[in-house]
Amino acid sequence: MMSYMMESLHQDPSAMAGGPHYAAAPASAPSFRIKRPGARPLSFEGSELAMAMSFTPGVPYWYEINLYRTTDGRFVAAVKQFFASKDENDHAKAWEFDALDQALEKLAHYDAGQDVKLTLDPSDTSMGAAELAACAMELRARVMAARRHYETLIGEFFYDLEKR
Repeated sequence: MMSYMMESLHQDPSAMAGGPHYAAAPASAPSFRIKRPGARPLSFEGSELAMAMSFTPGVPYWYEINLYRTTDGRFVAAVKQFFASKDENDHAKAWEFDALDQALEKLAHYDAGQDVKLTLDPSDTSMGAAELAACAMELRARVMAARRHYETLIGEFFYDLEKR
């Protein structure tokens, strides 16, 4: 796993609480546009405060976590999932918050289990109970693996934030 941070959140004691003294990003900040499946893209100007990525060669997918501060002083949290296979579609989820602690809370409680796709065709009636049970166990194992994968990354993310 690899992670890096762009900017310290501890520039001001009120930063972690998203207090009023935490300066907004500069007015000449870059523009960001995060495409979200099933929702409108989230567009804003600001700066990236922190990023962590879980890319590991040989693993079929990885996560990227981003934390941004907008020019108007709000915070954007994003969780992106990328796939090694060209047959899979990468996707992102992003949310905007008034306070930093709200954004960090969202990242901390994100459930990566919701990113696991159901590979069983629900209309297939030819499977017996044993086959269905095996499919259910396999799905549960993939959900648990996705959650562990994300939990490891978010743990590194928060550890690096605390070190700054």
